[in-house]
Amino acid sequence: MEPAGLPLSRRSKSHETSIIERQFWNHEMVLLSLLAVMLCSCTGSSQANHAYDDVRVIQKAVHPILPGATHAQRFRRDPPRGSTPEPAGAPALAYDLPDGWVDAPLTEMRRVNVLIAGHPDGECYLIVIPGGGSLRQNIDRWCQQMDQEPISDDAVHSLPPVAILGAEGVRFEIDGTFTDGFSGKVVSDARMVVHVLPIGDSTLFVKAIGPRTLLQSEAENLARFVISLRLERDSQPQQPPPSSLRWGTPKGWIVDGPRPMREVTFLVGEDTSCWITVLGGDAGGALANANRWLAELSLDPIGPEQISTLSTAQMLGGEAIVIDGTGPYSSMGSPPKSDWGMIGLIRQLGDRSVFVKMVGPAADVAAARESMMQLVSSLEISQ
Repeated sequence: MEPAGLPLSRRSKSHETSIIERQFWNHEMVLLSLLAVMLCSCTGSSQANHAYDDVRVIQKAVHPILPGATHAQRFRRDPPRGSTPEPAGAPALAYDLPDGWVDAPLTEMRRVNVLIAGHPDGECYLIVIPGGGSLRQNIDRWCQQMDQEPISDDAVHSLPPVAILGAEGVRFEIDGTFTDGFSGKVVSDARMVVHVLPIGDSTLFVKAIGPRTLLQSEAENLARFVISLRLERDSQPQQPPPSSLRWGTPKGWIVDGPRPMREVTFLVGEDTSCWITVLGGDAGGALANANRWLAELSLDPIGPEQISTLSTAQMLGGEAIVIDGTGPYSSMGSPPKSDWGMIGLIRQLGDRSVFVKMVGPAADVAAARESMMQLVSSLEISQ
């Protein structure tokens, strides 16, 4: 189904196409394209020329209510199809639907709408809201919806980054008792996962809500679904520029296909992989990233005074912080994998931060340590 001005397409897994999304890859072009599509689609409702004089943050609503919204917008009725022709040259919003997930009817607000694993209480959708409120305001509202206390400012600032449509947003996750502000439906022992991306004067949200056990079991599928969201023009994905780094591939390692937010991914063993990521600036700081990695292994966080006591290794002409540990590994809410290992390096270069990370069964990671350090030593800046 296609809302006016924003055609949707979905590829089968056999035709999956990945796009490398980097901090420096056509950031402005992607956001402007999305804004153009959003503005074109907004004028396609039954009440033309909406005037958004203010942005409201409704504390008890699941979605902000737009001033001047139609009856269909407020009560999630399906919009009429074909009321506005597709803008010339407008990119299409495409995605890959995980096995078992089901497309749900679109609404005036929801530009993508699916049921997670076909579960009636598991929904995931994409909306773009003019203004959209601050991150702090939205998180406070989501905490209230989940019957939880607001999180700290430090927790807000430490939210993990996530790739959305070629740009870097953040990911927020919370468990609790969810109350739907529209229908009043209550889901006990629920989980909410929201991906947030500011785009100009608007905000894009990819929001997943459902029983906690469902979202926990579908965590990897949810991450793949968000990564697969893309803008396509003439069905041809945009190609990224060459990497800003050069490296030598260790013997026996296999270069995997392109992945979002990664310069390269290596397959080291059956369940072990290693990858390189480059982000702009300090990427949230060494401490926040170190604690995020430690949390993935269920290890205790460290404080600012402990950063200087961590092991270091030579990388890109200076010292990189090394995070090394074992434990039950879980990333992006996926089920823990027992007795896994991680070796991660963080090197800040002023204008960018470089991360090299290897994860897998603890014994395999330990066996591949020397090869990983050969990779680290071979890194050079190409641009």
